[in-house]
Amino acid sequence: MTSPAPVAPASPSADDPSKRIVRHLLLRTGVITAVLGLSVWLLANGQNAARLAIWLQSSVIAATYLSSIVFGLQLRRGVAPRSVSRQMHVNDIVLTTVLVFITGGALSPYVFLFALTIVSAGALSFRRGAIYATTASVTAATAVALAAHSHALALPIGQIRPWEQSWLDLARTLGINLAALTGVGALAAIFGDQLQRSAETLATTRREAADLAVLNQDIVRSLSSGLITIKPDGTILSANHVAADILGWVPDALPGIAIDKVMPGVSVLIAENRQRADLPLVTEKRLTMMLGVTVSPLRDVRDEVIGRVVNFQDLTELRRLELHARRVERLATVGQLAAGIAHEIRNPLASISGSIELLQAAPQATDDDRTLMQIVNREIQRLNVLIGDLLDYANPRPSEPVDFDLAGLVEETLRVARAEAAFAEIALASEVDHPLAIRADPAKLRQVLWNLVRNARDAAAAGGKHVHVSARLRGGRAVVEVRDDGPGIAKELVARIFDPFVTTKQKGTGLGLATSHAIVAEHGGRIDVETELGKGTTMIVTLPAS
Repeated sequence: MTSPAPVAPASPSADDPSKRIVRHLLLRTGVITAVLGLSVWLLANGQNAARLAIWLQSSVIAATYLSSIVFGLQLRRGVAPRSVSRQMHVNDIVLTTVLVFITGGALSPYVFLFALTIVSAGALSFRRGAIYATTASVTAATAVALAAHSHALALPIGQIRPWEQSWLDLARTLGINLAALTGVGALAAIFGDQLQRSAETLATTRREAADLAVLNQDIVRSLSSGLITIKPDGTILSANHVAADILGWVPDALPGIAIDKVMPGVSVLIAENRQRADLPLVTEKRLTMMLGVTVSPLRDVRDEVIGRVVNFQDLTELRRLELHARRVERLATVGQLAAGIAHEIRNPLASISGSIELLQAAPQATDDDRTLMQIVNREIQRLNVLIGDLLDYANPRPSEPVDFDLAGLVEETLRVARAEAAFAEIALASEVDHPLAIRADPAKLRQVLWNLVRNARDAAAAGGKHVHVSARLRGGRAVVEVRDDGPGIAKELVARIFDPFVTTKQKGTGLGLATSHAIVAEHGGRIDVETELGKGTTMIVTLPAS
């Protein structure tokens, strides 16, 4: 939807290895600062301050700071978190070993820092890290205890003198320390194993969720119809690219906009609880687009309605084809009926016409009688013309298709029109692309063009007195548009404008557009009408190009 934008790479979350290492770096730095900082402060304010002890413990603090900075820079430069964590564990064990040694070996108050290192290793490197850290811590604690007890190096360790401790006391103290470290290591290993399983499960779940999200977006993006989700207040939550293309909007601009601003009438469908409807939409070019809209509830995992899903398609072309098919079927039926009626009327008219001619020749007929008979004859001739037009519509002559340039035919028709006195006050403009090759009956298409141009002239005479004719190739089809700036056609007449005897003219028969429609349909094309009251009408003839 938004359509929906592609899934962005996930930002590092709280359980990301790099984030966890950063947290442990901050934690170790804080612990060392608090513990050793207090120790240094106490040593510095003691009566027998040992300058070397102060300097050594301060060095451990500085080394901790420096190593934290180094590890942080490695993470920033893209070094693998696993490699950084291993280096950190080794560094912590080394610094703790040095600190424990210079503060009394087995009697050092800082032996607990080995336990913190083991827990850190279990959290960062899971069970294997906890086992390695426990083994290394137990070995280091044993080594520094023995080294301090043997007085291998004379270090300023304050009042604690481990070399004065008996071997039994050393064994007891060292045993307690090692037991504590081993116990912490066992717990860290169990904790690390569970943490590793949780991390793997979480990673698998995230991958599946990401795959589902991508699949969902692929499905929405691949839909051939527009899809919009809206909130309960009527604002758009998301829309796919097809929806944006149909509505003529930029996809990223749709979220947050009221649905009635882009699709007027949808809120009425929701209020009336209607699921399906044809919704007319006027585009920026003042063209009416017909949308087939389906509205359904948007439900969450708790089956609660949290909005609406609007699915729609552009049915303009489909509705136009359906109208064209119904019109052709209706005209065919009317044509068959009209042909039968015309034949039935023509025979009595011939008898009436013959009888009137005999009465006119009678010697007893007065001048007034002959005048009335002339009127009757004139009306009979007018009826004959009408019946002839009706028969031409109902039973047209067979087409004689040839290959020719439709553009030339259009220009020839316009030249004839400009020469007529009826077009004297009409500004007749044209825009024709050459060549425009088609295969059709030129005589029949000339009749269509002449009917459309003449109708446009009559309409423009009541409006702005402008007629524009264009002929161009569009999408592999020849398209002729005849546009006037007349008063337009009423909406209720548009659907019946091609029916026989439907006309807006006072003296029209209503057969011109019906005949034109039949001719165009015979050539595999169609006629469409676009009109707006007060603005004018455009008749669009679409024919297959050669």
